[in-house]
Amino acid sequence: MRSGHPWIFSNEVAAVEGAPGPGDLVDVFDAREAFLGRAYYNRQSLICARVLTRGRDAIDVDFFARRLDRAVQYRTTILPGVEAVRLVHGEADQLPGLVIDRFGEWLSVQVLTLGMEVRADLIRRAIEQILAPRGVVRVADSPIRKLEGLPLERGVWWGEVPERVELTLAGFRLEADLLHGQKTGLYLDQRENRALVETRARDRRVLDLFCYQGEWALHAARGGAREVLAVDSSAPALAAARRNAERNGVAEAIAFEEGDAFDIARRLERQGERFGLVALDPPALIKSRGHLAAGARAYRELNRAAMSLLLEGGVLVTCSCSHQLEDPLFEQVLREAARAAHRPFRILDWSGEALDHPRLLTVPETHYLKCAVLQAT
Repeated sequence: MRSGHPWIFSNEVAAVEGAPGPGDLVDVFDAREAFLGRAYYNRQSLICARVLTRGRDAIDVDFFARRLDRAVQYRTTILPGVEAVRLVHGEADQLPGLVIDRFGEWLSVQVLTLGMEVRADLIRRAIEQILAPRGVVRVADSPIRKLEGLPLERGVWWGEVPERVELTLAGFRLEADLLHGQKTGLYLDQRENRALVETRARDRRVLDLFCYQGEWALHAARGGAREVLAVDSSAPALAAARRNAERNGVAEAIAFEEGDAFDIARRLERQGERFGLVALDPPALIKSRGHLAAGARAYRELNRAAMSLLLEGGVLVTCSCSHQLEDPLFEQVLREAARAAHRPFRILDWSGEALDHPRLLTVPETHYLKCAVLQAT
């Protein structure tokens, strides 16, 4: 805690005075009884307390409004005029268990922990005070809520939310399905990384695996790709991707295929197909530490197949959003995949989350996204 980490694990607690209930506020002291901070408490969770403040602040509407205003001002400074942006990124904004994304005049809010759930009304009032959105969706379907003993749900919290929100992101007109889409509607954490495809796509044949709503493919097409094949297993996502391609005038440059990306990559490999650029952005293949070995094998095989599909000099833009697969292990997985593909690669770039998903030096858990740009030599 003294170094700035906001989590307290149940096996680190020497004693609990009184009988704090689920989600109650507790004051935290060290072994010498020096005050360390104020946290919310959940004895049923492995992370039994999450620190909200290092002081003795009252945790009221004004507290949440101040924190929210500071988070918004940071985004306004680094991403002025951006319509789709993460406004609150949990621990990175000193609001553990709370995530807020803005899509134009609408918000998507994730309340992930019991301590934030019992303060949902305070959070709502702070949002109304600082942001005054037209409508807000509560996205409460994360597995994290199960660990906190909370139900899974999703729906309009207040106001009116259209079936599809249209907005501009990175110069593209896109749609976001806040009510039924993956994550909170769009994958905002890849904003800067998609430009890594656009700047390398000219005159190349491009394969976009796990394309979702087609943003990697759109960047490739705008970057001058000769042709693009975009693959996803979700029919609704592909329908949205087609609409996005049409509204941005690149529908003729992109072919879409529905199916399992693993299977399609292997089929293309068997058929001898080759591409100048492959974008690989799978969902998290590792859900917990217990799945690390199996998930690493899946990442290895997926990247091996992608590497085998590249022409000489071709570029692989490959990502992992599994926070359990830390950077050194991801690099090891890619190294093993390259060996299995019998191909050498150079590293052109290595990046992470977008700027509006801040990463705290003293909280390594705020870093989860890896994006490597490799070139077959």
